[in-house]
Amino acid sequence: MEKNFYFSENILHAENLNLQEFAANHPTPFYLYSQSRIEQNCQAVINAGKGLDFLPCFALKANYNPALLKLIKNMGFGADVVSGGELVFALKAGFAPSKIVFAGVGKTAEEIRLAIESRIHSINVESIEEFKVVQKIAEELEILTGIAFRINPDIEAPTHDYIATGKHINKFGITFEDALPLYRAAAKHPWLKPVGLHIHIGSQILEAEPFLKAADYLIEKVDFLRDQGLPVTVLDLGGGIGIDYTEDFFETTRWPLPQILSAFVARFKGLEIKLLAELGRAIVGDAGLLITKVLYKKQTPLKKFVIVDAGMNNLLRPSLYRAYHPIVPLLRRNAPAEIVDVVGPVCESGDFFAQDRKLQAVEQGDFLAIGGAGAYGQALASNYNLRPLIPEYLVKDTKVKTIFKGERIEQIAQKFEW
Repeated sequence: MEKNFYFSENILHAENLNLQEFAANHPTPFYLYSQSRIEQNCQAVINAGKGLDFLPCFALKANYNPALLKLIKNMGFGADVVSGGELVFALKAGFAPSKIVFAGVGKTAEEIRLAIESRIHSINVESIEEFKVVQKIAEELEILTGIAFRINPDIEAPTHDYIATGKHINKFGITFEDALPLYRAAAKHPWLKPVGLHIHIGSQILEAEPFLKAADYLIEKVDFLRDQGLPVTVLDLGGGIGIDYTEDFFETTRWPLPQILSAFVARFKGLEIKLLAELGRAIVGDAGLLITKVLYKKQTPLKKFVIVDAGMNNLLRPSLYRAYHPIVPLLRRNAPAEIVDVVGPVCESGDFFAQDRKLQAVEQGDFLAIGGAGAYGQALASNYNLRPLIPEYLVKDTKVKTIFKGERIEQIAQKFEW
């Protein structure tokens, strides 16, 4: 796989763009994405499904920038949405309704109505009560509505507790036993079309084994449903394949996506079924950087801090999950390493990007790149401390396109009644 972020003559590059020069001429902080990396990730997914009836869907929750959505759509993807807002963005970006699936444990009646009126591919039902709401609205609108049942398989996934979704202690999905009578009822209903099953066991998973267990579980349930005379034409495999967040991000290419996904979908060969996948982080996560500037260095009796102009309001993952993101200066110098905390300006002790991290000594005004920031970065951003959302750029070779201008405080103020 082509290396999209690399050092050349001690300067970090994104594709063929000199990031030191770019950062010096653009206000920080900002997000920057590699178009080539996104395209490579998309192509790897498409290749994994060759020979199968396979539709990959991009999970908008990872990053909903319209320019990225259009890029991914043009690679042949559908869309996975979890809110009415994401459904609106998917439609505005040009995704065909027939290639949109709607997941999420707390869909409102208004969101369900929008999905049905839009005639999307399917709604992934996650509870008995949600099924009743979908049924009622489908009857009112008299629109044939595709539904899949999100089954919670009680499979353990090696990931952070906050992003594990496939155990019975999690809020997601419905047991197969509870779904079975609903499936039978839907098969007889004039306005419901049960298409199959949906599963999602968690996020940032770097091993194939949990996915293979999920595959075996699904195949067993498909065989059972078909033996019961029930139609099963679709399996939505969910997502959850992780990326490399280690310090090797800028040095070597670790790419778990092709191997894990290929092994996962290969389990279903010969099943005569349409496969969907919902991938977000695996498509955009390793394609994005957060570029930030060193404001100050600060020494206390116990700690050395590098204070930067980005904060937890821009990239929440380290504060929320204690997630590890690789951090490097844009300019490599022959300078000793220091043990530092890299922190932001937000008035919270939880506002950090790294703690007790070995980092090349930097000075006020230097720029840092935080890797693996393409997913759940800007999508989780907020205006906390009344800090405006920051710009986003898309690079292809040496050409850079502004895909979000960022906000000004005046724009935030206009949202309120004064």
